[in-house]
Amino acid sequence: MKRFIFLAISVLYSFLIISQKTEFPIKPSENGRYLIEKNNRPFFYQAETPWKIFINLNEKEMAELMDIRINQGFTAIQTMALTTNTNVNGDKPFRNNDFSNPNTNYFEHIRNGIKLAEKKGLLVGLNVAWKGCCGRDWVDIITENGVDKCREYGKFLGKFFSECPNLYWIQGGDNDPREQIDHYRQIALGIRESIPNALQTYHASSGHSSSDVVNYVDNSWLNFSWTYTYFRKKHNVWVYLCGFGELPEVYEMNHNEYRKRPIKPFVLGESQYEGEDSSSYAPLSGAEVVRRQAYWSILSGSCGHAYGSWCWKVNDKWRNVKNDSGANQMLHVKNLFESIEWYKLIPDLNGEIITSGAGTYGNTDYAVAAFVPNGSLMVVYLPPTGINSRKIEIDVSKIKKLTKAQWYNPINGKFINIQLTNEMLKNKNTYKFSAPADNGSGSNDWILVLR
Repeated sequence: MKRFIFLAISVLYSFLIISQKTEFPIKPSENGRYLIEKNNRPFFYQAETPWKIFINLNEKEMAELMDIRINQGFTAIQTMALTTNTNVNGDKPFRNNDFSNPNTNYFEHIRNGIKLAEKKGLLVGLNVAWKGCCGRDWVDIITENGVDKCREYGKFLGKFFSECPNLYWIQGGDNDPREQIDHYRQIALGIRESIPNALQTYHASSGHSSSDVVNYVDNSWLNFSWTYTYFRKKHNVWVYLCGFGELPEVYEMNHNEYRKRPIKPFVLGESQYEGEDSSSYAPLSGAEVVRRQAYWSILSGSCGHAYGSWCWKVNDKWRNVKNDSGANQMLHVKNLFESIEWYKLIPDLNGEIITSGAGTYGNTDYAVAAFVPNGSLMVVYLPPTGINSRKIEIDVSKIKKLTKAQWYNPINGKFINIQLTNEMLKNKNTYKFSAPADNGSGSNDWILVLR
């Protein structure tokens, strides 16, 4: 009977945890390291990138796609507000691309989609005007409108979407602001007239973070940063990479962002998309790369990451995203971190935790680690390098008293307990661990959790 009661309580507790709806709005935590909900509960940011969901889908289709993504573990979506063509209803955002003359029918369709996301507990990032990488998209239209009309557009957005607490704002779009910095600043300040505490970020070019290209001193509206990178040897990267010469790995960029002051929460807002440019990351699969990005990002100081999909344009094949391996494995990312105090983790910036077997900093084999300062938790991610077992040596002096060690499988979300032998416990400073080999997918990435 006691066992039955215990099981019933456990099931009820699990149900309550799973069924907890996000309480909006989302804001930076007091220490500036992560995002929190209205009730101060830490918000785990795991976004999907259906950039054109509000442009190409009707409300019924939006709901279906959102449900697919929620079942895959996503807590947010990143979207675009504008198109230079028409949306699914045949509406354009403005008359003659004039920012002072918005089409409310067009924006009403977006607002309905955002409210739908709110009911489902999804945070929505809305890009105000996609600058684009190569002189297309909205960069010329922004310039033609000028800063005054950009301010009007921002004021319109703030008023029109003021009743959408699950909304945050993305300035820029795959490019640094450069000559348009004043234009985006005015849009951001216009939004703040109606939503003073609006969460806002800037989507820079690859190899840059928001804070690399928009300084906090002149842009008080920027209260949330994005990092954006792929990996070394990435194909077709067009940007000038100041300071790197080639793209940094995710953990390198995040470590750099974590060290910056003033402290602002940040996420990996853009990286490799599953199903795109697969030749650049061969022989790895797309699922391996997006898994690697996710774990690398969170354990190197960010408060979340964005998963990229081949279906970012939300074309007529959008239902096929439910079959993508990497997307389905994002549920295990969310489940792992929401089962621990992820928001207290401090990244091992100096590579002191893994004393042997970490790989090479700056390479794709590098294992990242993070720990909780009170000694209650340590997490290590071993990225995919093949199918063989990896051996690492861990400095466990940052663990108060090691009582439990587990390997977490990123493919099925299951833990494997590690027996702590007397021989291991004799050495109170370093322990040696051998990761299981193939995780069931033909890959050898694993997460080590020590408590």
